[in-house]
Amino acid sequence: MLILLLWTALFAVQGAYGAQTKGAQAKPDMRVLIDISGSMKKNDPQNLRVPAAKLLLNLAKDESRFGMWSFGQYVNNLVPVAPVSPQWKEQAVGKLEAINSAGLFTNIGLALEKAAMGQTTPDDQWERTIVLLSDGMVDISKDPAVNATERTRILDEVIPRLKQAGFRIHSVALSEGADQEFLKSVALRTGGSFSLARNADELLSIFIETSDKVNLPEQVPIEGDSFTIDDSIQEFTALIFRKSSIRETELISPEGIHYSLSQGSRNVSWFADKQYDLITVYNPTPGTWKVVADLDPANRVTVVSDLNVTMQGLPENVLEGERLTMTMSLDEYGRVITNPNFLELMDITFRQETGAGETFEGKLSDGPDGEKVVPEDGVFSARLGRTITEGEHTFTVLVDGKTFKRKKSLRMTVHREVLKVDTQYRDQDGQVLRYLMAEPIAGLVNPEDVEIVAQISDPNGEKSIQKALPEAGGYRIDVPPFGALGEYEVLIKVSGTSANDKPFELMQGPYKVDYTPLQVVMDEPVDEPEPLLPVETFDANAMEIPSLEVEELPPDDIPPLPEVEPVPEPEPMLMGEGEIVQQNTADEEGTNWLLLAGVFIIGNILVIGGGIYFYIKIVRKTEEEQSRVVEEITQIQQKKAEQKAKPAAAPVADLELDLDSGTEMDLGDEDEATQIRTTDADEGVGSTVVVPPPEPAQPEETYVNEADPMELEED
Repeated sequence: MLILLLWTALFAVQGAYGAQTKGAQAKPDMRVLIDISGSMKKNDPQNLRVPAAKLLLNLAKDESRFGMWSFGQYVNNLVPVAPVSPQWKEQAVGKLEAINSAGLFTNIGLALEKAAMGQTTPDDQWERTIVLLSDGMVDISKDPAVNATERTRILDEVIPRLKQAGFRIHSVALSEGADQEFLKSVALRTGGSFSLARNADELLSIFIETSDKVNLPEQVPIEGDSFTIDDSIQEFTALIFRKSSIRETELISPEGIHYSLSQGSRNVSWFADKQYDLITVYNPTPGTWKVVADLDPANRVTVVSDLNVTMQGLPENVLEGERLTMTMSLDEYGRVITNPNFLELMDITFRQETGAGETFEGKLSDGPDGEKVVPEDGVFSARLGRTITEGEHTFTVLVDGKTFKRKKSLRMTVHREVLKVDTQYRDQDGQVLRYLMAEPIAGLVNPEDVEIVAQISDPNGEKSIQKALPEAGGYRIDVPPFGALGEYEVLIKVSGTSANDKPFELMQGPYKVDYTPLQVVMDEPVDEPEPLLPVETFDANAMEIPSLEVEELPPDDIPPLPEVEPVPEPEPMLMGEGEIVQQNTADEEGTNWLLLAGVFIIGNILVIGGGIYFYIKIVRKTEEEQSRVVEEITQIQQKKAEQKAKPAAAPVADLELDLDSGTEMDLGDEDEATQIRTTDADEGVGSTVVVPPPEPAQPEETYVNEADPMELEED
């Protein structure tokens, strides 16, 4: 306070504040849902959800609202929604010990509805957030059909109602076995975020990040083992992680007073856990404080002050290549500080850290020529474009005001794909055609404003352009075999407006579509089967042939078998249900016996060879391809029957598809990186963003960022 009062006295004529006055910000209203289904015994054997939930509760801001539910088959309100205060925290934190792993089902839908508390319209005074933690999937019945119906109901009915009521959902999957697609969809459809904790040990850090997204805490930087508290700070909270439970954490004040769990004070609140200490100091002495504990980069100090940093222009979710403008200002009492003499003393650094470990940094307070930047409206800004690449990003503003320091961080998720693409099949005039179904991902783009064009390449490199057709809530991209048979590649160009109402244009793919003929697959070299030993009797039950649910084929319709080594002739054996009657004459008996032996040998070869062929054929295919193989076999049977009737092969039926053969989609130079073009709605000028080219024959390589330093606005 003294700092700003001093500046006000010195520069009263110019005015310490701008005319811009910000309205009262909505207060956080956080509701937390904790999964207690039986599977948690495996994924969280030490029940680390309890300390993580306690930390989330203790990080809640005073005067905000907080509540917590546990859910399995039933939903229990562990902590009713109430205003947050130090006294309330002391009473509520003990109730979280009831978190366990005793639930029989995972009733996510009911938990979400209970957390909504019947609210159907937003409230400008409160920023409503639901934090959903689960390790499984929607599970309310032993009947999978009932669970599938409930999953659809949640996405189509429950989530839209929550969004309409102003709720944002941050979902956390505790296990890679969770229904990540569902949890991610729940978050994106409400403008929230999705996080994956691969084990319970990662839960603490994810809950801290989630708390930051809701509470937007003000921080002071920790430098080594010290941090600076100025006289505008009314209280601070230090979160110190423990690497060893033996060493006791201490805080040392500027006067040299030592504070610890065993040696406290009236103005110090200390919450200790096996993994961390959370210390709040009220009315702290200004000056340099020291931490005596294990140094951990996750340690931090948040403050309550009238002097704060405000950051805007960084949405929760954006598309790769979107151009963004981050703005920041220093505010006191909700008003932007514009006094040029005050701002000239500020050293303001803007830093971007990507999930790939890259860091970009620039000075907001300095221009390219080294001169101080002093915006008239007190708002500093930086434009971002080429550094917005797929993954998680952390943006941090560091302010050094000589006598005070501030730190503010925001996290953002950048998405590269905006379509969910699946390969499907359909019949056209007796021919099995493949096509791609592309469904826009809700929460990333405006579905009604999407245009999709595909470039299809046949095995010989010939290209055609196919425009996607709207169908059943998505878009159909037909991929007919217009050229040689084999593997086709589909590259998709999608354009429209993002959920942030910014125009975009990007590429997805390539996707593989296989038109390899079945005969080619059959002719592929296979491991030679071991020679079959002679057997005395034929026992069908003794042959271990996999049981496959395929229709039995008549002998004449079996596709040509690959050539196999001759099988040693077995001893004569009786086959068939009827009894063979011996003939009276020796010649007739010999003739019949030889005929029977010949029939048996040929039949044995067909049965055994056919069984081996189908075993090798089916096992070589993945389970997803088995249905396709059976379907293709049926089609081959039909075509062979037609060929017997007509010696000349019938031409393939003309396909009524919107194909532009011989035309290439504008993808830029193939030797260069794929171009993603985004247009800034405000500027109306397209900007080119370089992203890695898709590798047709190999998995896509990790994105290599070759961006120039971020552009800082000069005002």
